[in-house]
Amino acid sequence: MENDNLKIQLDSIQRILNYCITQTYNVLIGNILRKKGCINNIQFKEILQKEYIRITDELSSIYLNHPALACVEEYYNDDDFLWESTFFESLTKEQKQKYTSFSVSSFEYTKYIDRHTSYDDALPMFSYLVDAILYERYAKYLMAEIERIELTEVQTDRTHSSVLINDDPCEQKKKLVIIGKGTNPFQSDFTDEQIEVLTTCINEIQLFTTRISPKILKDFFACKLKGVLKSNNNRQLAYLMQSLNLRGFITDEWQSAIARNELVLGKTKDTPLTRTDLSTATDQINMKQPKGWETIDNHIKQLKKG
Repeated sequence: MENDNLKIQLDSIQRILNYCITQTYNVLIGNILRKKGCINNIQFKEILQKEYIRITDELSSIYLNHPALACVEEYYNDDDFLWESTFFESLTKEQKQKYTSFSVSSFEYTKYIDRHTSYDDALPMFSYLVDAILYERYAKYLMAEIERIELTEVQTDRTHSSVLINDDPCEQKKKLVIIGKGTNPFQSDFTDEQIEVLTTCINEIQLFTTRISPKILKDFFACKLKGVLKSNNNRQLAYLMQSLNLRGFITDEWQSAIARNELVLGKTKDTPLTRTDLSTATDQINMKQPKGWETIDNHIKQLKKG
């Protein structure tokens, strides 16, 4: 019964939380859409990127100053955030008591708008919780818009590159191939034993939506996949690749190699990960190690650089 009462109370506060988030989210998106209607894609992309950087900086500050909110990164899309996430459990006994005893009917949105921190005493960290969930969702929207523009740019480039200009209509010009260029984008030289270790690691942490074989991993590093892999966790992918780079197994340009060769689809969208996606994931792992990082470290320690 006590658990049922807690669920009812948290659900009531959740509705307040959702309302505060939605109102501000709609304003932010409306502002972006108004800009979109009067500028070109290049200018729009620049605005999106600057806004994305600003928002991720805000998120970093929130997570650093309020560790209890770190779970927002995983649960920000959950409609039952307060019940499903670890936020409530991470509160002190006194803070929990404030949430359970809060009078939902006393909440006034106009008071919250006038001063966002008005209810932070009655509901500890409430304003920061609103901002964290809001910014995570907003950042996701911004990234989707950036990806959309980048995809359009790639398609346009491909269209242009497919047009062959030839003064002699009877004779096609042969494209010159520079020997050695682009044959090893990752600049990797893994042994069969090292590939086996990495394959085991990847399958153990379920990095992709399917189990892979050593042959698939070899083709991945050779950029000769017969298809694409789909990520289960972009941060894990970034952690693995960055760890390999820091130990000299692959190039500093691994993000570009994955993006240019369209090797991996994102977790939430069926479009190839861009360099921006991978750069963002790398920034995130610098703030907080991803799930399964110990497993990755243990396997990479087994690799011996020749």
